[in-house]
Amino acid sequence: MNYRLIEELISLRYKLLWAKTRSRNGRIAIFLAGYLLLAALLALLTTGGVGAAIMAIRSGQGEKIAQAVLGAVFLEAILASNILGFGMNAVFSDLELRRYPLLAGERRLTRHLIGIVDPFWFLFLALELGLAFGMYGAGAGSLWFGLIAVLLLFVSNYLLARLVALGVERLMQRKGGSGFLMAGIMLMAILPSAIAPLFKKNPALVTSFVARLAYTPPFLAAAAMIHPTLEALRAIGMLMWWILALTAILIWMENRPPQRRAAESVKMAWDGPTDRVGAWFGPELGPFVAHWLRFYTRNSRTRVLCVISLPLIGFLTFQTGQRMGPHSLFVAALGTFAIVSFLGVSRIALNQFGYSGGAFRRYFLLPVEPSATLRAASYAALTIGGGFLPVVLLAWIILAPYPLDARMLFMLICSGLTGLFGFNALGLWVTLYNPRKGNYASSFGNDLSLGGNIVLIGGVMTAMLLPRLLYKLWPVVVSPEAWWMVWPLPALAAAFYFGTLRAAGPIFMARREQLLAVVEGKA
Repeated sequence: MNYRLIEELISLRYKLLWAKTRSRNGRIAIFLAGYLLLAALLALLTTGGVGAAIMAIRSGQGEKIAQAVLGAVFLEAILASNILGFGMNAVFSDLELRRYPLLAGERRLTRHLIGIVDPFWFLFLALELGLAFGMYGAGAGSLWFGLIAVLLLFVSNYLLARLVALGVERLMQRKGGSGFLMAGIMLMAILPSAIAPLFKKNPALVTSFVARLAYTPPFLAAAAMIHPTLEALRAIGMLMWWILALTAILIWMENRPPQRRAAESVKMAWDGPTDRVGAWFGPELGPFVAHWLRFYTRNSRTRVLCVISLPLIGFLTFQTGQRMGPHSLFVAALGTFAIVSFLGVSRIALNQFGYSGGAFRRYFLLPVEPSATLRAASYAALTIGGGFLPVVLLAWIILAPYPLDARMLFMLICSGLTGLFGFNALGLWVTLYNPRKGNYASSFGNDLSLGGNIVLIGGVMTAMLLPRLLYKLWPVVVSPEAWWMVWPLPALAAAFYFGTLRAAGPIFMARREQLLAVVEGKA
């Protein structure tokens, strides 16, 4: 085993990480991420570390508390690593590592060591170690058994997260894979709320369910942490079997060649649905709009996000509207309608040219002004997002527990149009000033820039919280009686959007070299 070369490659990975953070955007991202992670770390350590151990000692249920904390951290690490992409990116592929004198097993070990030493995973390791030290300091557990259990849990957590990421990647390579993934995500979102009433009515099911969870890695680690006896040795042994099984499955999946898609027809069609929609924008912009509509609709992640956004909006509306008083669902809908038209297209709308690569050069060789493609890309996002508004409005008319009220419909339309124009205008500014090279074929992970994440996450939180805040401070503004007060909002958003389009053209021409360097991966 060439340990020295593996160590040098891991060191190179951190040098690349540091080089990336030395840029202006990288420093801003590190500052904001560090601030947020520090706040989350303090909160989680307070409840998941020493605080959880003290609570466990006082209540006499140390193992149950450890099971809950370790289980929550375990699931959060799997979901966060796959959704955000941290700790999952392949810095060195197997093909690149073949340039070094490494055997197949050494290349595999190097790739996974580079992934597991990501600072993202150390955060979760710190949380689990905090619980182990907290339990030991409170006299409820063994230090050595706890440390061994945490390290084994940490490795199994990474292996399972990597296995999930690889499974999703292989699923998306199959025909209909995006539909299966969408169904799985919807099932995960709906299942807890559907099962909770069943568990509440039948407490025996909870006991039976927890008994089956006793063989999962978080529960085994909790048992080894609390019981310094033969039971701890048995739990540690089962954790090692988990690691061996996950490793074997991961190696088998990595060695299995990916499923190739069936060859699609190469017949050209110039009168398809996208071309007919593009024709609405005139002969100059029509072909460009059609091109960008195909660019959006052929992206697997965009299709998944568009379909998921509809049930997600319904779920958020129902959850945030509970226990808010009269017209609670309507107040929640005022916020969710503002984001439904942007969630599906957000990945590309916030980074219009980040997925075009070297093809970006072609936009400057066409017999039209280059800024026309920028306007066409934005119009395509506006068209797709605007198509969601009639759908959710019809769903509101059918499903909302209110009599049909034209004032409510007017306010919801105004909210939707405000979000439609406002978010797409912000997407143009992020595209111009904070682009990022992305992978068009990637089906999972977060490849938005810092500005894109701020607009998306901050915009969603603002849209969800602002109506609730107004409901508490000035309830008349979000009531149907004040329907006439909301019409300036879409007017201002539309003015902001079209003003942005007018200003973006010269900026696009001035920053084309910087944009080209980013989308080609040279900056």
